Amino acid sequence: MGHRSPLARPPRPATRSRRGIVIDQETKAVPGPVVLATDASVGRKHVSIGFLATTGHTGLRAHLYPEHLARPRTRVTVSELRAVHWGLKPVLAARPGSPVEVRVDSLDALGYLRAWQNGGTRMPEGYETGLRSQGRSPSLVQLQMCVEYTPNLTFVHEKAHVGNPLNEAADSLAKLGLRTVRGTVPPDELPRLVPLWAAAALDEYRRTPDGRSIR
Repeated sequence: MGHRSPLARPPRPATRSRRGIVIDQETKAVPGPVVLATDASVGRKHVSIGFLATTGHTGLRAHLYPEHLARPRTRVTVSELRAVHWGLKPVLAARPGSPVEVRVDSLDALGYLRAWQNGGTRMPEGYETGLRSQGRSPSLVQLQMCVEYTPNLTFVHEKAHVGNPLNEAADSLAKLGLRTVRGTVPPDELPRLVPLWAAAALDEYRRTPDGRSIR
């Protein structure tokens, strides 16, 4: 039996609330090593994250960002790290002990992830680490513990918009979430669109030997 991450839990079903959008879906997995791509899209008042893994797990989260939780200049980094948090949860629950390569396009986020693997605890400037509603630990505190104590995680930098289907899909999902929470895309469309986009990206990834589009 593989070693299970201390924070791995089954993913929540797709939900929508007055506070934001939450979508967790599954589509057909891609054989081979587990790779997770994540991304974030940040507006003036709203933030959104997207993720897609070769395990078939995909999803997004979009909402108004409480200004007291992070400084404006670190909000992008916080959102990029939250994308890793929400992407890892279903992957680790489904594949405990399996090596997982996590691809991020933010060098700032990558720096925190690698520091946390080595026992660091520093958070982005101004990030509020107090307990959230109902006594929940903040997402990045949970992620820091997960990264430090879960073996077989590798974090790599994937330059944005170079044609990797997984990363392009994560970027598109994050932007889709932002458009939805702003009201330009109907929320009822997301349960249909998210798995379609994910399946298309995974199919393209399967056809390319290094996971990059042929251009």
